[in-house]
Amino acid sequence: MRIAPATWQDEAAFYDAARPFWYPVARSVDVSTGSTKATTLLGEDLVIWRTADGQAAVADNLCAHRGTMLSGGTVTASGNLQCPYHGWEYDTAGICRRIPQRPEGTPIPTKARVASYPVKEQAGLIWTCLAGEDGAVRDVPECPYFEDEDWYFHVGTPSEWECQASRMVENFLDVSHFGIVHPDTFGNPEVEIVEPYDVSTAADMLSIDAKVPYLAQDPWGEPEPGHTMATVQVDYQYKCELPFTAWIQGLTAGEGYMLYISASPVTANRTTVFWAFGTPSSLAVSDDEIERREQAVFEPDRVIVEGQRPEWLPLDLTAELQMRFDALGVAFRKALEHHGFPRIAFLRKPTN
Repeated sequence: MRIAPATWQDEAAFYDAARPFWYPVARSVDVSTGSTKATTLLGEDLVIWRTADGQAAVADNLCAHRGTMLSGGTVTASGNLQCPYHGWEYDTAGICRRIPQRPEGTPIPTKARVASYPVKEQAGLIWTCLAGEDGAVRDVPECPYFEDEDWYFHVGTPSEWECQASRMVENFLDVSHFGIVHPDTFGNPEVEIVEPYDVSTAADMLSIDAKVPYLAQDPWGEPEPGHTMATVQVDYQYKCELPFTAWIQGLTAGEGYMLYISASPVTANRTTVFWAFGTPSSLAVSDDEIERREQAVFEPDRVIVEGQRPEWLPLDLTAELQMRFDALGVAFRKALEHHGFPRIAFLRKPTN
């Protein structure tokens, strides 16, 4: 079977389908007061800045005057973003408020503005929606327990994956690779059979739930005599918030934990993975330890996903073999297609 490359029409359809959703573009801690940060979302260059009163703003990273990257500029005392080339100043709504080369009081052209986007800060992340708040299909996906004072969350270091966001999320939802890809962390190589599990999809196909039983290795638990690592029976609770946010809840050292991820599509084939790991405050785990353990899980997954072909997740369910234990991934693919994400074309060899 040969795989036809995605066309520009496929890419345009992907961006159109993805546009009316909220995505994280930075960790809140990475955009300090008075600072700027450049990023890319769905192929569009953006600038993020934070005003003196702590308000985060997101706009196109392109001055209306001479196409200069605004992220190289500075934030004024009044909270405006000043272009590094000619000093034009833009407020958080993208409207130019000052052109230094014109006398004070001279009207500013109405076209002197850049597109700005709504901002919400949630789960320790800065989120935006390129379709605008009124054009959003849904609100920012929730992160359970994040505001619970009895829980502690570490918002992890984002990582860059050279893959489509949907490929990354399906990997996160895949329940049959644990003991093969993750034997050094939570995966139990002695458990091969995937126990039956049920998947439920919301009527609007914006969320997917499943509970998956698994005898996991417990990296924070105490091994029993004669064993190299502790194990714990877990009913992993999965939830996927369309299109590219998901979380898994389980047990570690006898206590609950929450791993929350949001795959932010930089382009149709490149993704920034934002994540947060939460535990009850009674389970004392350092940020460094969380980073080390979670990156040990993410890294082998990244290697696998970046090598998958086709690069685009096939939404045509006949394109690949679908097993009963793939139920979460199948539900995810169906939901993506329901929301307008494009199929890719397969060029099949004739069979004798």
